[in-house]
Amino acid sequence: MTAQLHVIAHNVTEIPFQDASMDIWDTKYRLKTKDGVAIDGSIDETYQRIAKALAEVEKTKAKQEQYYKEFLWALRQGVIPAGRIVSNAGALAHKPSTSTINCTVSGTIEDSMDDILHKVHEAGLTLKAGCGIGYEFSTLRPKDAYVSGAGAYTSGPLSFMDIYDKMCFTVSSAGGRRGAQMATFDIAHPDVVEFIRAKREDGRLRQF
Repeated sequence: MTAQLHVIAHNVTEIPFQDASMDIWDTKYRLKTKDGVAIDGSIDETYQRIAKALAEVEKTKAKQEQYYKEFLWALRQGVIPAGRIVSNAGALAHKPSTSTINCTVSGTIEDSMDDILHKVHEAGLTLKAGCGIGYEFSTLRPKDAYVSGAGAYTSGPLSFMDIYDKMCFTVSSAGGRRGAQMATFDIAHPDVVEFIRAKREDGRLRQF
């Protein structure tokens, strides 16, 4: 006897959401006032908010209406945009400092205390807006290199990564969403082995 598999097509909107999906939408993506009152009455209202915001960039009313319908159709058929788009598109009146960009890249971190701390400041503002951010840390001199201006030896790139890690934890705790960071490192850098092993230490660099 040969088993047969019959595939029955369903419209995505006919498939009910799981409880876990509804909980994630409500806690992370549903637009609410600062007092926690829901503005998006349903997931479909979230779709409408997103579609309207995306279509508003068009120059003519006719184009806006056309793309609103097309974006809304796509969302109702199961298209899932990036998380910051779902959370922040069309939410400017309630979250004016947020972004619809999920991932960003930091400018080059120059090998100076001024620039290291300046990039921490920039990263803090980026994370506050809800974006993730990536850095290249092998531009910093290796551990135990002599710093003539300070008359001392540097603690190396990994110690400065700890500063970025703590900053990210603090900003994400204040905003209620875990911050997302990525660090890259040149394999030819003298501290590359320490970089590779860094997260083996419990509790270290947990925001990377």
